Amino acid sequence: MTPSVPAPGDPPRPGAGARPPADGATAPPDHGPRAPWVTCLAPLVTYMVAGSFLPSAEGGGLAATLGIPWAAYPWAYALQVAVTLAAIGWCGRDLVGWLGRPTWWTALAGVALVVPWVVLATVQRGSGWDLGFGAREGFDPFAAFGAGSPATWPFLAVRALGLVVAVPIAEELFVRGFLTRYVVNEEFWRVPFGTLSAVVLAAAAVYGVATHPPEALAAAVWFPAVSWIASRTRQPIDCILAHAGTNLALGAYVLATGSWWLM
Repeated sequence: MTPSVPAPGDPPRPGAGARPPADGATAPPDHGPRAPWVTCLAPLVTYMVAGSFLPSAEGGGLAATLGIPWAAYPWAYALQVAVTLAAIGWCGRDLVGWLGRPTWWTALAGVALVVPWVVLATVQRGSGWDLGFGAREGFDPFAAFGAGSPATWPFLAVRALGLVVAVPIAEELFVRGFLTRYVVNEEFWRVPFGTLSAVVLAAAAVYGVATHPPEALAAAVWFPAVSWIASRTRQPIDCILAHAGTNLALGAYVLATGSWWLM
């Protein structure tokens, strides 16, 4: 087990993920999980590294160099989800007690946030502004496997697992657990979870734009919005649930409309 990295002399960490006290009292600092560097970074790094092996319809990139064809996309994506979940599971002991208890409205807020995401992504797509990165792969299993193929629904189940479980956990651990606290203090485990400031909102927006160039306008709004949710509840689980709510609603929208370019 990776050792913890509290600074010498720090007070004992309180029950992480605790709700802010009532009556305007000051919340105790939340130093986050044990081994915060590994716990907050490893899942997303794993996801990104595995994602570099995903093939594209046009070819190119590492997948083309390794001879991974476009037809192998479902298997490559399944592997990406599997290794990400493995990384999350590996960090699981350090997450226990930190994530907190769910707040009832955060998943619903995430579902509502799919509206500006879809609207702004559509506006950006119509403008042709993609920051030079082009659109997403938009793998459509109904077209790729053919009508009535038994492979379609298993792939969609794996896609849902990635959208609603792997990505929300990995990305929120990184963005809200690490990045938006690191910009406040390099020893980010000293910064209470949910700390909100202009630099925190800017960091969230910059990350969103940099990692979601085809939906940069949407990301510039959505990622700061979830940082606001973090500031209201002070619990990592609520950011994960908001993220999962958005992704679940987005997946439903894509299935209903065939807008695979959003995924």
